[in-house]
This record gives sequence, C-alpha cells and structure tokens, in this order.
Amino acid sequence: MSNRDTTLRPLKADDIVMFSQWFSAPHVAPWWDGITDQESLQSKYLPCLEPQSATRVYIIQVDQKPVGMIQSYHHCRYPAWERTVAIKNAMGIDYVVGAAEHIGKGVGTHAIKMMTKMALTLHSDIDVVVAVPQKDNLASKRALEKAGFALVREAKLESDCPSDAVSAIYQRHR
Repeated sequence: MSNRDTTLRPLKADDIVMFSQWFSAPHVAPWWDGITDQESLQSKYLPCLEPQSATRVYIIQVDQKPVGMIQSYHHCRYPAWERTVAIKNAMGIDYVVGAAEHIGKGVGTHAIKMMTKMALTLHSDIDVVVAVPQKDNLASKRALEKAGFALVREAKLESDCPSDAVSAIYQRHR
C-alpha cells in the first residue's frame, strides 16, 4: 500500500454508526473504552462535531473507504488529563484502525504521522503531541515508534476508561 492511499477527513454524524463495529472488533476491544452501543456512541461523538468542541475527530480512509478514526485534543482543555499525563503544551491523540483487513499494513502509522503534522502545523501553542496506549498494546506502540514518537514513561494513570491498565506515554516534539 502506498501512503497516498491513506487520508484523513473530518467526522460526519453518519460515520458514528461504524464505530460500534470497529470498537468491538477483537483487535480493538481490549484497548478501547468498552462503549459500543449506538446511543452511547452518539452521545460521546456527536458533540465533537460542534465548532467549540475541544476534541476533533477524523475518519481514516484507505482508497476513500473508512477504516478507522483518529482524534486530537488540547490537553489544557482537559485539565485532569493534563495533570495525569504531566506533559504541558501538548496535543493528545487517540486512534483505531477498526477494519481488520487494514491492520499491520502501515495505515495506523501513516494516520498518526498525518495527524501529528496537522496538529503541529495548526496549533502553534503546542510543543508536543502525546499518545497514551496501554503498555501491552504492542501494535499501537510500534505504530507510534514508526511515526517518530518516543516513550516517555510507563505508569498507571487515572483514567475514565475501564480497560486502562498500565499506560505507555509517548511523545513527539515539534
């Protein structure tokens, strides 16, 4: 697959129906927050479409076909998370390649690179992009490392995600 095949586009309301399938996929479910019913997904992600939302969500596409999602958010807009992660002037990202046929092909790495470049270009007030996968999520850690991120530390963080165990905090500076 060529990197030109992978693109990001802003989330649309109709996209949220795919999240249930992606988040409950066997390669994703152990690492995600457990929310898979449509009503909860709508409640969580529809507000991200509002202009004042602190979180921006994008659909990862391969050949124009949706295969996952990636989101970004200023840590300062989530003070408890900023204190927990303990990295200032940061933009956080979360991501999932939900379509099983696209895992292990560099799609996640390329999406992370694109989102990181976008965050650093659009937000001059941030110094670093941060991602916090679980320590045992080897595929996510590999994708981050291939995208130029470095491990800062591993720690048990305060989180509202029920699947969180020990986290691996990664960062990539400007």
